[in-house]
Amino acid sequence: MLELKKDDYEILLEAVLKVPFNTLMARSIISHHVDGKVFVDCYKNPQTFYIIHPYGMTFLFGKSDNELFNQELFDYFKMSSSSREGDHWLQVFPIEWDNVLSKLISKEIAIKYSRLNFKFDSAKFYEKYDKIDKTQYKIMPTPAEMLFEISGSVVPKDYWSCPRQFSQMAKAFTVIIDGKPALTAFTSARHDDKLEIGIETSKEHHGKGLAYLACGSLIEYCLEEGLEPVWSCRYENVASVKLAEKLGFVEILKTPYYHIPII
Repeated sequence: MLELKKDDYEILLEAVLKVPFNTLMARSIISHHVDGKVFVDCYKNPQTFYIIHPYGMTFLFGKSDNELFNQELFDYFKMSSSSREGDHWLQVFPIEWDNVLSKLISKEIAIKYSRLNFKFDSAKFYEKYDKIDKTQYKIMPTPAEMLFEISGSVVPKDYWSCPRQFSQMAKAFTVIIDGKPALTAFTSARHDDKLEIGIETSKEHHGKGLAYLACGSLIEYCLEEGLEPVWSCRYENVASVKLAEKLGFVEILKTPYYHIPII
């Protein structure tokens, strides 16, 4: 398992574009929107790839029968926190990787979940969004400098290299309560005409329905700019699934999703 030089990341793009589900975070690594890592089976003509996003999202794809690469990958997963940064949440393609990773599940190194991909339906969005009262809250476009000061588990600084880059390519909206940011919906990845949505909520404002307001503003921005809003989440994340459906997203695909925790 060899680490690919960043200047060579573009050799992955053609293969990633053929994957039939959301790979925007992987494309953010390939496009150098954020600093990640890519491992391959060989440098000259790689057939197997492992892409690591700093948020912890990872993507394993290509040939699944490379025994040397697979063993080295398994050894990497078994590393301690001092050698491997954080938990990994792993998507795979093609489905044959499911059989390979079953060995990790049996050894309790990995936990298998499912990940949902959605398709946005603007008609479903406006059925509900047009009827809500948005005047009782202050919802504002978020300055990039403010975004990069937000702390939490899902924050823009894990998805973009700097505020300037975010300002040029992305957008965010924040709900302000008592003069402070309560919840922010932001662009976690943008490629071609697709914009993926991320959310960060202050602890004291969980469960107040603010995500619907901020995400709705970001979706309206997408529609005005001719962009397609993108939503993916873990199937077991009931709150995220319900919010997606309320915002007009329709489930189209469920795929295997693996959690590789730090041992």
